[in-house]
Amino acid sequence: MRVETKWATLTSIAILLWMLFAQALGFYTLARFSATQWMGIIASISIYIIAYYMVTKQKRDLDFNGVMTWAEGFWAAARMTLIYIPISSLVLYIYIQYLNPGYKAFVASSDFGKDPVNTFLMDNLSASFLFGGLFCLVFPLFTRRSLQQKK
Repeated sequence: MRVETKWATLTSIAILLWMLFAQALGFYTLARFSATQWMGIIASISIYIIAYYMVTKQKRDLDFNGVMTWAEGFWAAARMTLIYIPISSLVLYIYIQYLNPGYKAFVASSDFGKDPVNTFLMDNLSASFLFGGLFCLVFPLFTRRSLQQKK
């Protein structure tokens, strides 16, 4: 679980750094958000792709001596997803509450309902499950290796 925890933490930090970078560029304003929203989605998915590839590859190389089945890769990625969700929720909460207090007003001015912060965190939860589930199924296909392939 050390590999999964490492990559879940690194992914959360990378998402936080992306949000700080986007904040510095002024992406989180009503005037620019609709034009820059796709850049955030692409950046987040790119971070997830790198993380899920690396967790399955590193799990194969370090814990399974270079040989890994699809099922072993799936469970490694699934554990990373389950570790990532609370860490990323905490990181997002810290970002919204302390690092960018204006973000709460920005989210409230958008169409997030009566409780914008919890709605935003629930969206993070559902996106993490969706992308995590998808990537758990896909990336072990690329990183699995049988004993014959290792030779």
